[in-house]
Amino acid sequence: LQCCGVAVLWCCSVVVLQCCGVADDSGAVYLVLWHKLPVSVITLEDPIIISPTMKCQLAMEIMNKRNVDQLPVVDQDGSILGAVTLHNMMRKVTSGKANALDPVSKIMYNQFQKVSTDTPLSTVSKMLDHDHFVIVTKGWQYYTETGDEIDREIVFGILSRIDVVDYIMNRAPDLLKSNGDISKSNGDISKSNGDISKSNGDIVN
Repeated sequence: LQCCGVAVLWCCSVVVLQCCGVADDSGAVYLVLWHKLPVSVITLEDPIIISPTMKCQLAMEIMNKRNVDQLPVVDQDGSILGAVTLHNMMRKVTSGKANALDPVSKIMYNQFQKVSTDTPLSTVSKMLDHDHFVIVTKGWQYYTETGDEIDREIVFGILSRIDVVDYIMNRAPDLLKSNGDISKSNGDISKSNGDISKSNGDIVN
């Protein structure tokens, strides 16, 4: 399997994955640790936010037009109520449990988990073991006329399993070349005497 110029030797399920093994053109094998990286390393699309009173039919049209699978649902006060997914919406409509003219509030996921852009990917991966998505939020402070401070939050994006997997698979070459926290020598990334062997592409204990 080739990925961005490197051969992907192994990659566990995202929900338990702590690292991803890749081999570069020279054949050297590295261990790319990603579980400590924050959510902010993943480039998220600007969220498309809808009202809870929007009809399911219109929400599906927006998803198809904008090529997205999830839409956060936020009320007029800015409170995050949940999210709708194209898969769940179509399942509800085709099974007769909802119709195209019902508001999305009838079929939205109102139990969900929120994370910040600073949340480690390891934490997110564990959440995605049980949830289809997590909502990424950013906090901000609102001051009233009298100077009272109120904490608010906005939707920064929606993160799914495929987003995390895509980052690991496609960003691995950049991580290998990085001169930052991930190093090719004496660091978290090692190409000698580790659990990963260069011989025959096997992973050994």
